Amino acid sequence: MAGKLPLFVNMDETSIAYNYGSGKGFVVSKRSLPLGKTHGKASVSSADAKARISLLGFVTHDSAIQPKLPQIMIGNERRFTKKLMKDLAGHTPAGYYLWREKSSWNTHSLMRKAICILVKHLKDYSDTHQIVLVLDVASCHLHASICSLAKQKGVILLYIPGKLTWLLQPADTHVFCRLKRRLRQAWLDLAVGSASGMISHCEWLAEVIKISRSLVNGISWQNAFESDGLMDNVKISKRVLTEMGWSHPIMQPASIPSAEQLKVILPQRSKMAHSMMFNWALPKAKPKAKPKAKAAFAASSSSAAGPISSYTRAKKKAPAID
Repeated sequence: MAGKLPLFVNMDETSIAYNYGSGKGFVVSKRSLPLGKTHGKASVSSADAKARISLLGFVTHDSAIQPKLPQIMIGNERRFTKKLMKDLAGHTPAGYYLWREKSSWNTHSLMRKAICILVKHLKDYSDTHQIVLVLDVASCHLHASICSLAKQKGVILLYIPGKLTWLLQPADTHVFCRLKRRLRQAWLDLAVGSASGMISHCEWLAEVIKISRSLVNGISWQNAFESDGLMDNVKISKRVLTEMGWSHPIMQPASIPSAEQLKVILPQRSKMAHSMMFNWALPKAKPKAKPKAKAAFAASSSSAAGPISSYTRAKKKAPAID
């Protein structure tokens, strides 16, 4: 990391609904309706009412680099049909990925795939910036293979302590709340503008892509990273200080957390090893010599000292007794 600028990238998942018509809002009572008018009912299938996909959103504090980051949407095979994927091809800009999987949830395998895509998108900055990927401690983010891949790709993983993402993670504190508010309004606008009140899946997902792209690329997220304490403790927000019970920012040592401190950060049932999580910072352990290597070394040592001996002396023949 020496000589490189730190580039903090926060990645988090959020659920995107297919229908936002069941939310709370202003309701006109039947007695207040005009004569001859009744409440209309939106014709929404139970499948659409429950349907969800996952958005893997990437945000960074650097506004110039933000448009380079990928954005990934994961849907299961029932939601992302082959026809829908074909129809959405013309609405998917560069940097956006639609993954059709067995499930809409993120997994260890998909997380490794996402890291590879992130590195690919930021290859032009590999010589000048050190990528620091900020994640929460969800189980799909905690796996030995993910840590190994991150080290191989030159990415440092920075985990937000469990149960504190609502306070310390930019995606939760600044991004997704705005996204959900815009999506809800957009869904209502589309439903009102539709003659039948129905919104096709292609039309809706194209709108989701449009809105999310406009949001993440149209706002500078530097303040989010600073106020959450990821970049500069001096600029940490008063809200964070109050929730942490601090009267002023507390400078933390630059050393990595100990194994005992790591237990406080990770979920109780996590089996992530300290040496694996901080493999990028800990000194590399010397490999143990294999048994064959030891035998070869012993053989070479004995040959250097003298001829190989069986360590048994030849027995002298006993003199013949007359």
